[in-house]
Order: sequence, then C-alpha cells, then structure tokens
Amino acid sequence: MNTALFSYELLRMRRSLATKLLLFFALFVGFYSIYSGVTWQAINNAALIEYEEQLKERADKWRADLVSIESGQSESSPYTARPMDIQLPAVHKAGSISHLAIGMSEILPARILVSPRRNEMSMVEPYEYDNPMTLLFGRMDFVFFITIMMPLLLIALNFDVIASDRARGLYKMLLSNPLTETSVILNRMLARSSSLFAIILVTLIYGLAIAENISISIAVSCILIVGAYFVFWFGLIFMQVSRSQRGVSGLSKLVSLWLLFVLVIPAVSNSVTTYLFPQPSKLELLSDARFATSEATKKTAELTQNFLEDHPELTIGDDQVPGYYRALFLSNSVVQENIQPISTEFANSMNDREDMLDLLQYLSPTTIIQRSLVALAQTDSRTHALFIQAASQHLMLINEVVEAPVLSSNRITVSAFDQIPLFDEVWMATEKPDISIIGPVVFILFFGLVLLGSPRIRQAPNV
Repeated sequence: MNTALFSYELLRMRRSLATKLLLFFALFVGFYSIYSGVTWQAINNAALIEYEEQLKERADKWRADLVSIESGQSESSPYTARPMDIQLPAVHKAGSISHLAIGMSEILPARILVSPRRNEMSMVEPYEYDNPMTLLFGRMDFVFFITIMMPLLLIALNFDVIASDRARGLYKMLLSNPLTETSVILNRMLARSSSLFAIILVTLIYGLAIAENISISIAVSCILIVGAYFVFWFGLIFMQVSRSQRGVSGLSKLVSLWLLFVLVIPAVSNSVTTYLFPQPSKLELLSDARFATSEATKKTAELTQNFLEDHPELTIGDDQVPGYYRALFLSNSVVQENIQPISTEFANSMNDREDMLDLLQYLSPTTIIQRSLVALAQTDSRTHALFIQAASQHLMLINEVVEAPVLSSNRITVSAFDQIPLFDEVWMATEKPDISIIGPVVFILFFGLVLLGSPRIRQAPNV
C-alpha cells in the first residue's frame, strides 16, 4: 500500500460533500437495521414469553386441582384436572443474533400448544401475520443491509475512481510518479472503501455487543463471513474499474453484476429447486388432516367398541372422568396415522430443497452470506422444521403418560404428570446440524482474491 496516495485520497474524500453524505447514509442505514431487528426481536420475544407464561399458569392451576383431588381436599369433578385437558407451551425463541438476521421468524409460527386433544397438524397456534408489504419485501435487518445495500454503496464510492481523474487530466499526473496503474487504482479504492468497511464493522460489533448470551464462535463467524463478502465485492469492483475507461460504462456493468448476484441468481436457484423438488401443497396437507379428523370423529363409537373388545379389563373406570375422552384420544391416534405419510413426504421434500439450495448457493455469494447468517441466528427453515419435530416429540411423550389413564377412564397421578418433561428439555435434546461457515468463507475469500489478481489495465488513448 502506498501511504502517500492513500492519505491523499482520504483528504479528497473529506472535501467531497457527496462522499460525506454517502457515508453518513451508510451509517444511518446500518444502525437503523440494528434498531429494526432489535425492535422486531423484542416484540416477538415478548409475545412468546406472554404466551408461555399464560399456558404455564394454566398448567400450574391444573396440577393444583389434581393435587387437591388426590389428597382428598376437594371432591372429584368431571370438569376438573382431566388428562385430556393438559396444555403445555412449546415456543421457539430464536438465537442470540436473531436481531441481525430475522430470516423466516416473521413468517413461520413460533408457538405451539401441546395437548392430547391435538395432533401434529392442529397443535400449531394461529399466527398473526404482519403487513403484507413487509412480508413481500422483507424486514430491514442487518442481513438486508449487508447483502443488498453494502454492494451498492461500495459501487457508488468506487465506480469513478479513475474515470473522473481522466476527465480532468489528473490521472496522467498521478502516473508521472513511480506508481503503476494497478497501484493507483488499488490504493484509491482502499482509501474510499476503508471508511465504509469501518462503518460496517462498527455496526456489526455493536449488534453483536447488545446480543444476549452470544458465544465467541458465533461472533467471530459473523465478522469473518461479512469480511469475506466485502472482499468479494471489493475484488469485483476493482476488476471492473481497472478494465473500464469511462465511469458511466463501468457503473452500468457493476449494477448489472449486482442485479445478477443479488436478485437474478437467487431467484433462478429457488425456481430450479422448486421445479426439481416440488413440495406437497400445504393446503393439501391441511385438507387431508381435516378429512381424517372428520372421518375419525364419525367412527368414534366404532373405535371405542373395538378397543373395549380388545381390552375388556378397561371397561370400568372412574365415573368422574367422562368416557368420551377415550374416543377422542383414539380418534386422534387414527388422525395422526392417516396424516403421517403426507407429513413425512412434506418434510422430506423440504429437506431435499434445502440440500439443493446448499449447493446452488455457491452460484451467488449473496445467497451464501444470507443463508449462513440466518442459520447462525436459528431463524432458517431447517431450525423451524426441527422445532416442529421437537414439539411433535413432546406431544408423543405427553400421550405416553396420559394414554393408560385416558383409556381406562381414570385420572393421571401427580407423580406421573411431574414426569412429563418441559419442552425446553426436549428442544435441548433435539439433534441439531452443525453449522460451519468455513466452506462458504473460504469460497468467497478465494473468489474475491482471484478477482483482485485478475485486472489487466486497459490503457486509455488520451493518457
């Protein structure tokens, strides 16, 4: 790096009002993206905490009634402490950096009511969707700022790094010094880009600093992948500026490359993935679930009769516990069996799609950084699928505990209820895929360094 040329360019930047406004805009948008993400995270977490506390309060009341009945302090009632009325919350609180990468958290439901009354399809709570326009374009967060805004800002700062000097005749004077053309362009771009990178780094560090319970590995991973993405775009702009004689021409090509990597390739990748791995319709899944529920309900009497014929020892139970709960439990089991095939098909299709997108992401560094940061924030589709899987496992554990009491028309004991694990315990025990950014970071860095080493200066005739 040529210190004199670097310092000269910094001095010119201080005198440029346009550059100051551009950097101020970058600073404003960067911190606003953090604010927007933090605001969303706070609203979302508050809603989840309130929902969780409400259901836990109900569960505590249900247990207190059961203790009272079991100890003889109150009389048994058909409407008190029924096993089928157990309701426990399952909520997905995103990772520590979810305010930096909102991802799919504003679209996919993050709260589930786990109860023997429900099955895998009916346990998801109704979701309150946001403004449709917000959902269409995505919420402003740090990932949006980095993937969409940062390349444009970098282009705006550097597209005319030599074209303007050629127009004013200053480029020839710079080359009268013992400097190569590549050195002139590189040092001037470094000076212009360093200010933007400093703003991005300060914004990112601030976003990481306010995160709760963040691990060092996640913080370092975020810095590395953002830095690699910056290197890629710096190298791409350096290559194009070095080969362009006119600023307008270079600008149009750079904008075209931005459109290609940021918009076109991700859209085409999604289309190709959808074509190769068409997922079953969610509406079809829900329709089949409703049909199965309706058919099972019509056959509750038959299901109950068949069960009692197979288990005559369970024909007598606690008269205080209505026998129709047995039919409800049996019908839910039938519904679960009927919807399991299409549910499994849906999950397998989603896994295939994600695997294909993992491969296609290497066509666009923008997709790499978006998917990597969202995965680190646990706001991606894979993590949500694991959340649904954990909730289903939690429901199975509850059903195992209540099955015998319900089928025998008896109450569950307090000790048996206390054996039901909390959802947090089930979620922590869920096997999660290892998230590694080594491959994507190495790929982006290598690509960027290749671009930095590729320029061959085209000599302008008037230089």
